[in-house]
Amino acid sequence: MKTYLSYILSLIITFFVANYSIAQNANNETSVSNKPFVDYKPVYKKWQNNYILDKISYTKDRTIFHFRYVSHYEEGTVTYYGPGEDLAWFLKNDANPAQVFKMIEIKNIAISDIVKRPILNTKEAAVFETKQGDVFTCEVHFERLPKSVKIVDFIEGLGAEKKTNHFNCLDVEVKTIDSENLGSLDDMIDNILDFEQQVDGVLAKRFLDLTNELRKKGCHCGGGYFPPVEPIEWDSMIAISTKRLVIALWLKDGMTSDVDGKNTQQRLADVGIETEKAYENMSYSFTEIEQAFRGWKLTPPHCKRMMDARVKRIGAARKEKYWSMILIY
Repeated sequence: MKTYLSYILSLIITFFVANYSIAQNANNETSVSNKPFVDYKPVYKKWQNNYILDKISYTKDRTIFHFRYVSHYEEGTVTYYGPGEDLAWFLKNDANPAQVFKMIEIKNIAISDIVKRPILNTKEAAVFETKQGDVFTCEVHFERLPKSVKIVDFIEGLGAEKKTNHFNCLDVEVKTIDSENLGSLDDMIDNILDFEQQVDGVLAKRFLDLTNELRKKGCHCGGGYFPPVEPIEWDSMIAISTKRLVIALWLKDGMTSDVDGKNTQQRLADVGIETEKAYENMSYSFTEIEQAFRGWKLTPPHCKRMMDARVKRIGAARKEKYWSMILIY
């Protein structure tokens, strides 16, 4: 009898231990699958080259697509559709097309890094005027995707999967915290730099035109007059150096010409330009290129640099309220 009871007791203990172990494993798996992380190197396909995904953030209860678009039109409008609208973004499980994840809301809709609408979580269309070169960014929120979902399509509007004029990202890889190709913040910055060459082309022409107009006319810089001087040329590698600076300042929300301990000359060396003969103009708080340029013109040291006859080439960039111009002679 004792042997039988011992056997039964052993079975009961084994049952509870096994179930406890299963429960613990399930809890651990849930804990790992819901742990926050960021995918800085999203993998996907798209129809056009005027939009990208900066990154995909995975929080405890949400999956957030960080979307970026550059306007190619001289003038027009851009429309964002709130949850419940027919053209609102949604996610479709590639392995099970019937499984759809509806958008919860859009946050921080911005034009050239200036937030125009902090949140869109109602059934409505938010319309914004645009001009060529405007950069639109936003955060598109969904529920945290189940671990079983591996590939999704990010679609603008039900039934619009094959519409090439929609902001669709196809075959988006849904990564996990253990994925090897999550990338880094530097990877995201490099991706944005490459993408925004389209915008920088528009800004480059304006920067160069303003500088050469000033040099052609001559200018009073502080108490002294500087006569007309020869025009200068644009250098795309210098521009890359300035772009890296303003993005770093934007990320740190600070104002310095040193980034990661590197000064202007060292940052130029990183893009293959070895020189000690370089000036750098910086400014903060302006939202338009004409404002930033006027600020430099009215500041004697900055003005003198732009009027220096020895200067032969420049590069410049902006990120939100941060501006930089490097002049090499």
